[in-house]
Amino acid sequence: MVLTETSAETAFGALRYFRAREGRDRLFCVFIHGLGADKGWFEGHHRWHDLSFCDWIVPDLLGHGSSARPTEPAAYRMEAQAGVLVDLLRAERVRRVLLIAHSMGGPIALRMAELLRDHAAPAISGLVYAEGNIDENDAFMSGQVAEQSWEQFSAGGWDRLVQDLSGDPSLESYLRTLKAAGSRTVHASSLSLVPHSRRAITVPLIESLPAPKLFLFGERNRGRFTSEATARGLGEVRYVPGAGHAMHLDNPAGFWELTRGFCGSL
Repeated sequence: MVLTETSAETAFGALRYFRAREGRDRLFCVFIHGLGADKGWFEGHHRWHDLSFCDWIVPDLLGHGSSARPTEPAAYRMEAQAGVLVDLLRAERVRRVLLIAHSMGGPIALRMAELLRDHAAPAISGLVYAEGNIDENDAFMSGQVAEQSWEQFSAGGWDRLVQDLSGDPSLESYLRTLKAAGSRTVHASSLSLVPHSRRAITVPLIESLPAPKLFLFGERNRGRFTSEATARGLGEVRYVPGAGHAMHLDNPAGFWELTRGFCGSL
């Protein structure tokens, strides 16, 4: 399976994404990254791990990676990001999709499911929720950002955030992609992500999705998130051994083993 990078035009500019497909009517997996992340890590995983259990679409969300960085705050709303991805799936003629959503990708995936609820295609075959936001306590970084006005954040909040994260060597890779996304993307995204991370919003959206659901947590975060208990009432909960929040990077083999097994059960 060959991985290619391509782009699609949206109302907010170009959306760049990786695509790998075998040309048959197979299940597509779509990986939706978190705030300040991008698709860059996936290219190596495609070479090093057996990801042939599905076809792939892995986008840079608007404002991230090599996708456009719109100036309109509306582009960074969870509904807007979801709408762009739904349009992309339809342009790619995807029939069945497994949504793999990490962190901020969770609320975006839920809004995608809402948009697709009354349509025959693409049909959502399953949801992997990899420490995706379920309640307010999941929005720990975005909550701090959203408390600040744009004027406050641009004048000093952004620099403080970067400085705080620079103190943790394990965040070196994330800090690089966060800086590339920039202060406007992080602030505008946070303003939408925080209200979309309320339990009163997320739980009904999760419950309304009839497809199977797998909730993944990094083993090092076991018991840390209040949303973990909520997830147990919504679907299967599993832990990626030895991993933290960035479980797909901390233990790729463990992450893909769990995802592959879930995909095989659909």
